[in-house]
Parts: sequence; structure tokens; C-alpha cells
Amino acid sequence: MAGLFALSSMASAQGFRLCALREGPQGPCTCEVKGGVAGEYVTAPRSRCRGGTAAKAPAAVPAAPNASATANNQAPAAPAAGAAAAATAAPAAAAPATAPVTGAAIETGGLPSSRKILEIRSRGKLLCGINPDLLGFSKQTEAGTWVGLDADFCRAVAAAIFGDASKVEFVTVDTASRFDALKSGKIDLLARNTTWTMDRDVALGLEFAGILYIDGQGFMTSDERGLVSAQQLAGLKVCVESGTTSEANAGYYFKSHDSSAELTSFPSRPAMMEAYGKGECDAVSGDRTSLFAQRAGLAEPEKHAVLPEVISKEPLGPVVLQEDREWIETVRWTLAGLINAEEVGLTKELAAGDAPLEGDQGRLVEGAGKNGEALGLAPTWLRDVVKSVGNYGEMFEADLGKGSPLGMERGINALWKRGGVLYAPPMW
Repeated sequence: MAGLFALSSMASAQGFRLCALREGPQGPCTCEVKGGVAGEYVTAPRSRCRGGTAAKAPAAVPAAPNASATANNQAPAAPAAGAAAAATAAPAAAAPATAPVTGAAIETGGLPSSRKILEIRSRGKLLCGINPDLLGFSKQTEAGTWVGLDADFCRAVAAAIFGDASKVEFVTVDTASRFDALKSGKIDLLARNTTWTMDRDVALGLEFAGILYIDGQGFMTSDERGLVSAQQLAGLKVCVESGTTSEANAGYYFKSHDSSAELTSFPSRPAMMEAYGKGECDAVSGDRTSLFAQRAGLAEPEKHAVLPEVISKEPLGPVVLQEDREWIETVRWTLAGLINAEEVGLTKELAAGDAPLEGDQGRLVEGAGKNGEALGLAPTWLRDVVKSVGNYGEMFEADLGKGSPLGMERGINALWKRGGVLYAPPMW
């Protein structure tokens, strides 16, 4: 008892929090300094961290000798030498690929802690999976900067975690490997124009944090054909990308309309568009936003038309694994915060200013800050997010709207009180 009390007192004096064993049980032990820069980790004595664990969830704390020790969240006594040796000898294969070992010792004043956020902060950057080349969502400029709605959302999450939107590494993933990249730990977050479906949510063990953009599938063809409807595609070759919801939707659409259109699949979007450019495809099908982006990249965009039919609903959203509740909530409420910020008029300029926020803007930031503490976020996390990327409306306008190369209308992606369906739960 006395030993545990002394350890707790010494820890408080050192002023550390959120301690974790970086890179597994072998360390080093890293901690944030209380009152320091959010997300900045320093090497600390190994006594600050408990032993790492290969379990999916943080290791359970053994029963304390009495209620006092439990109430103070004090560390349990060190395991006996035999137990430590057994833990060291445990095969590494026991650790699941989806949960890198980062250690379980944290000091959050009794608040919940996220192993994933600890891992990201210890690493010093968020690994965000994006489309390698999709105008409007994620595309690299000649200067090497990633732009687009998905890229901006990655920055928003980084700003929520670190208070710094630049602490993100963009990892390009193709359609076929995007979910494997998430499960293997290659990326922390998938923000790659991915459709939320029950099959993916249930069968694949994924968690969609919300809807970032509501899309729908359509068809694009050359104006030279003079087509005005997808029902005129009978007898023509329609190309799609394999492994996508577009492939299944197009097949079902033609079958239900008793159309003789020939459906041909390609392993990637660039391969599909190359075939279309060579005249090997009479039309292509995919999310309408993607079709507008692809049309903008053609030599003569004005000679190609996106047909009026919308044959599916494609709610696109950020994806994480289901294993870490606090991490899921961090991503989910970052998205909700962007939408709520637009609703109350909290703009990038206002968030970046020094003036105190009043009315609903102040209420939103205050409510988000209070509830964000339970996720280990700074009190100003939402203001940091909006200061970095703007609110949802500002992101849409810059990446997809009239101020962008796509020049798209908000449509159903407008706020619910402005004729659209964009809606987020309150944050206070």
C-alpha cells in the first residue's frame, strides 16, 4: 500500500499523462507532459508504463488491496518474476494484426483512454488512407499537396488529435486493398470515397463514423451518341470498376430494366477510363461525383455527358475498425463538428480569430470541448479543427462546389434547413 502511494505521488510530481509503451513491450515509454503542447511526447522512465499487452482491449487492472487504492487509479504491484518471464516468452503471433501493441498505462484522471489515439500520438502523425487520384476528394497538386474533401477530413481529424492539421501522412490505397490496409494497421483511418453498407459494417467488422458526402451512381457517355437516358444503353458496352458497389448496382439495374447492355469490369478506375478513352467502352458507370471528376480530366470534357439517372444511394463516409470505442467517437464527432459548425456559422476566419465566441458558436465549442475531454481531446479541439479546414460548407465549396474545378451544386448535401439532408446530432 505504501509503495503504491509513493509511486503515485512521484508520478504526479513528474507531471506526465497518457503514458504508453511505444513499439510494444520493449518500449520506450513515452508520455505527454502535463501543461505542454498537445500531442508532443517525451521519453519517460519505464516505471511510468505498465507492461505491454497483446490483448485487443487494455489489460484489466487486478483487484486493489482496498477501496482507497482503486479510487486513486494506482498502478497494480509489479508481477512476480515468473509471470514476467512467461509474458516475455509469449509468442508474438498472439497479438492481433489490427491492434498494434502500444501499452496500457495511461493517466487521464479516470477518463476513458483510446489505445489507437495513444498509438497515433506516440507516432506523431495520423496515417490516413485516401484515393490516389480523384479530383474533388483526394488529388495531389504539382507542388505535392493533397487537396479534396477526403484529404481535408483527414486534416480535420489530425487537428482534433494534435491541435495541428499538418500531422497527417496520406497513404494511397486502391479499391481492392483499402479494407485490408485498415485491418493490417497500415492506416488508422480510411477516408476514400467509400460507401457505407450493412455488409461492410457487419461482415467486415468496420465502423462508418458517419456520412461525409451523399452520392449516387450514374452513367457517362460521349455526346456523339446522342443519348439522353441510361435506358438507351441497351446493346452497348458499359464499363465499371470491379470490387465496387457500382459493379453490382449496374448489373442489377440492367437486369431489372431487361436491358441487353454488356457490363465489363476493370481492376481499377484508371484502367477503366483508359479503355473509355480508346473507345473500348461506350459508357462508364460509377458515383456521379467521380464521373464529373473524370470528365473534367478528359481532353474535351464538353463532349461527354453524365446521364440524368441516379440508380443508387451512395453514402460515402470515413471508416475505422470496430475495436476502439473512443477512437470511433473521435472520428464521428469530428465529422459532426464540421457540420454543426456550418449550421451555427462558425467559419474558419472566426475560429482563427482571438475574439471570444458568443451565442451558438460559443455554445458549440464549449460543449464539444467539455465532452471531448472524455476522449482525451483538448478543450479547444473543435475550434482547432475549424481553424484548420473550415466548416463543412467551406470545405465543400473549396473542394467540390462552384469555387472548385468540378463546379457542383450542394444539392442534397446542403444543410437540412436549406433544402438538403445534411444533419448532425447536437454537441451540447
